[in-house]
Amino acid sequence: MRTALTDAGMVCTGRILAILMLLYGFRLSGHPVWVGVFNNAQVQSVVMSAYNGALNASGDDSLFVIAGNQAVYVVLHGDKIVVGNANHLIGVFDKLTVTKRDSSAAVRLRPVLPLIKARNYEDSVCLYADIGRIRMINRIDEAHYLAGVIEAETGLGRTHEFYKATAVIARTYLYGHYDRHYSENFHLCDETHCQAYKGKCNDALIQLAVSSTADTIITWENKPISATYHANCGGQTESAKNAWQSHLPYLVSVSDPYCTSYPSAQWKKNIVIDDWIAYLMKNGFKPNPNIVSDFSFQQTARHLDYKVNDVLLPFKQIRTDWDLRSAFFSVAVEDGNVLLNGRGYGHGVGLCQEGAMEMSRRGYNYGDIIRFYYQGVSLTKVTHEQ
Repeated sequence: MRTALTDAGMVCTGRILAILMLLYGFRLSGHPVWVGVFNNAQVQSVVMSAYNGALNASGDDSLFVIAGNQAVYVVLHGDKIVVGNANHLIGVFDKLTVTKRDSSAAVRLRPVLPLIKARNYEDSVCLYADIGRIRMINRIDEAHYLAGVIEAETGLGRTHEFYKATAVIARTYLYGHYDRHYSENFHLCDETHCQAYKGKCNDALIQLAVSSTADTIITWENKPISATYHANCGGQTESAKNAWQSHLPYLVSVSDPYCTSYPSAQWKKNIVIDDWIAYLMKNGFKPNPNIVSDFSFQQTARHLDYKVNDVLLPFKQIRTDWDLRSAFFSVAVEDGNVLLNGRGYGHGVGLCQEGAMEMSRRGYNYGDIIRFYYQGVSLTKVTHEQ
């Protein structure tokens, strides 16, 4: 039952905003982002408390305050949520909306079933029963959301220009995918399906990166790009065409000298040769005593397929089947084993995070970094058209 947030206005607003942003450069300013939090967990109960202040809570026709030293328990009960504290039952609600009473306060959520580490959320949180789970929606200002994404995706202790590049990338994703979950009555989730988001960011440098790049997104032919990124490309990024059979002119392979000194730029894996042969046979390889099979393959530049005799096997498939760090590796035979000498970490398409970090350390600004990894793009200031 979706009684809490299924008002047609929310869904309609999400779709209209997405259309206006693409066609007319409409900005999200003044319109909160609705993020489904703990989205991959079927939460049955959650402890809610105030972090650094107090909260206002409203459920149906009831209003109450959650003080800084008070914990409130929210439990799923059919198509309702039951709310109480250690002393008494507060009420049974269709929807509970919690906002900060003090300007510095945040909503602290700690799922109990299943048990998940607590997170703090700015602005407001709505909770309601939704098909066997407690759905939690963080309604949050764009800048607060983007700061949380940057911290979750990149961590702390990075350079300012790297954070600025990441801020523009995260904002580009937001503007290009604002209605990705509109059928579920929120805009984006907090998982890598959209962008990782673990709540409130307290880092001043990240917050400054968001504010100093305000309204800026990456565009190709006046539309937000698919601003993909990965941990380390191993010295050469991959094209979208090779990785996903989707040609995007700004996501082409580029030689990247900046990431190669990082530990994740190289990796190795040993496989017993009999296991490798058995794997190849499952994928069409037929041992033939009249044909000498050479399992070695040098991938000094990125290739689509591993070739042995007449068999072609996509490197991307091998990566998945063997749970490898990347699809960028060479194959050699040594002492009865197959040795995979790999490069990079991730799919390799778009911005290489460690390469971008190194570029920023060498004095490149965020625009230089973005244009290096996304070829031929523009940095566009999105205007507020209402």
